[in-house]
Amino acid sequence: MERPASVTFLGVGSAFTTAQYYQSNLLITAKSGKRMLIDCGSDARFSLAEWGLLNGIKTPQIDAVYASHLHADHIGGLEWLAFSTYFNSEIPQPKLFIVGEILDMLWSESLQGGLGFISDKVMSLSDYFNVHPLQTETPFEWEGIQFTPYKLLHVENSRRNVYSYGLLIRSVDAGSTLFFSSDAVFNTDLLNLITTLEPQVDLFFQDTETLPFRTNVHAHYEDLVTLPDAIKKKMWLYHYSPDPPVRPDQDGFLGLIKKGQTFLI
Repeated sequence: MERPASVTFLGVGSAFTTAQYYQSNLLITAKSGKRMLIDCGSDARFSLAEWGLLNGIKTPQIDAVYASHLHADHIGGLEWLAFSTYFNSEIPQPKLFIVGEILDMLWSESLQGGLGFISDKVMSLSDYFNVHPLQTETPFEWEGIQFTPYKLLHVENSRRNVYSYGLLIRSVDAGSTLFFSSDAVFNTDLLNLITTLEPQVDLFFQDTETLPFRTNVHAHYEDLVTLPDAIKKKMWLYHYSPDPPVRPDQDGFLGLIKKGQTFLI
């Protein structure tokens, strides 16, 4: 019997988390058995090892990566992944899917310092990854799964805003549709997008801040509680802090996603 495609949360925690939760990175497993990481944060090598996805020489069994934005809990493991695959000639070059607006910054502001030189060779991002620049709200397909990136505000700053790119994930065969918010503030844009997508979305995976204070860079739980019941009953929460003092099941949500929890597409 052919296996269904699936989404597994390798981690569900915030940037400042523990091994009990790990940082919020996802693993998409296609029907073909190929694997895509949705984000590859600093914890990735540990979470992948915990789920048996490093081979005998510690090379990750990953075929592709999608980078939602440039914070270390979402791209901090890319240097490790790049070196691990570059120096193993038996491993195909991983595909890297990333919205074109942040592609150059990924290299120049995040990865070049560590990956820029090997011996006498000046390296580029394409030496490590098969790079696929994306456009927002333009679908791309990988292994029978369709992904559509959406631009959402993460950090508002007078010099330069920081955006994260959530994903609408749809199985071409099964027709099920999921929405992964990535990191975003709770504002009109996020609310309008969730409301617009709700009729076609089976499950929402929503970034959730559970701290007693607000950092103003994530959707806080107290704001999410105000969402309509029709949305909350489709919504799972992730990216929370250790030992979160909330009871989402009592507030109309599906619950807090647990590390290792898997959803079929």
